[in-house]
Amino acid sequence: MDGKIMVIGGTGLVGNALLRAWTARGAEVAAATYHSHPSGGFLQLDMRDSARVGALLKAHRPSVVAVPAANPFVDYCELHPEETRKVNVEGTLNVARACRELGARMIFYSSDYVFDGLKGSYTEEDAPCPINEYGRQKAEAERGVLACDPRNLILRTSGAYGWQWEPKNFVLQVRNNLSEGHPMRVANVRYNPTYVENLAEITAELVSAGASGIFHTVGAEEIARDEFARRVARAFGLRDSLIQTVPAGEFKSPTPRPKQSSLRTQKVQRILPDTPPVGVDAGLKAMLTMEPAWRDYARTLPDPAAKLKP
Repeated sequence: MDGKIMVIGGTGLVGNALLRAWTARGAEVAAATYHSHPSGGFLQLDMRDSARVGALLKAHRPSVVAVPAANPFVDYCELHPEETRKVNVEGTLNVARACRELGARMIFYSSDYVFDGLKGSYTEEDAPCPINEYGRQKAEAERGVLACDPRNLILRTSGAYGWQWEPKNFVLQVRNNLSEGHPMRVANVRYNPTYVENLAEITAELVSAGASGIFHTVGAEEIARDEFARRVARAFGLRDSLIQTVPAGEFKSPTPRPKQSSLRTQKVQRILPDTPPVGVDAGLKAMLTMEPAWRDYARTLPDPAAKLKP
């Protein structure tokens, strides 16, 4: 059994999918938190407040705490390292220490950005070698989480997409821009887009299997970002001619990014042969199939859901 579950960052893309996955399995969700988007039934939490983190965990006594909460804005992290480190590193480790005190296991979501992209594809055995501040923060948090308790689980993922309260992920950005006739300039970097419902299902299965340590949990297909955008356009019946390919080096950004940061998933596939990572076309098809149910669900949500365009 999974035991009592807590999700810190339950209103985000990954956190909300985790709640759906565990609820569908009949798991007991002890609590879920939000940071800045109030929602009925969710508890407010700022991970930077170590006393509040400890008190919340002691009040609900979960056996598993999933932490998808983070500041994921890569350029902002690059420009404001001290501010974002307080969330992405110190806040994460506040949760890890509180879990250790309770004897709870922690699931931490990391990133392909812990690698520099020079090797192309990476396994869990490759040493982190980040080239930007976001990657450095994730790598440091990984080390701290495992140092707190080797039973903890580190899930490195990449380019998560799916239905979301606020349309922040890449697929919804493409869909919304193209549906309004706006062209998009997209870099030709290569990575593994990850359908968030599949990621949530794999997470729940790994917890049930008692897995610990580092796992790469990304989509099955390595693809260039511009080609992925064209697949999104075709899946939603939009004009893929509005996608303009731009070499990665021509994008103006304060942040160096890996040009090819594909993660290999053989390790998770060996443990979960019946829950394989899905590729781009399968993920987009599943997302489209889910749309009517998501619309019904979104109508029950607070104001952030109103930003999801029909």
